[in-house]
Amino acid sequence: MEIRINGIRNTKGHVLIAVFRSADGFPDKKEKAFIRERIPATAGTLSVSLKDIPAGRYAIAVIHDENDNLQLDTGLFGIPKEGFCFSNDAKGTFGPPSFEASAFYFGSATSPRILNISYW
Repeated sequence: MEIRINGIRNTKGHVLIAVFRSADGFPDKKEKAFIRERIPATAGTLSVSLKDIPAGRYAIAVIHDENDNLQLDTGLFGIPKEGFCFSNDAKGTFGPPSFEASAFYFGSATSPRILNISYW
């Protein structure tokens, strides 16, 4: 599975990627993710290739962990201080989107998943 994350604002910290196969734990419980990756941040676009992914339904959550504390830092009223995004460019209302809103089908010959990171 190829993933391209657009809009990373700097090279601080790492980009954390969690791929889920079900709603169980999505997106906050990284220990329940099918795949977890931690990649040094690259300003602009980051391309990641995940190997040996069987066909199926997935949802992706991404955090630009600029201070390397392995979590999404938030400020007043829970507003994120770091970049984040989800597959399908899904957005939540007063919190993260649902697995259903973020889910997509991955097959053997699908194009790269394009995610656009957001910063507040």
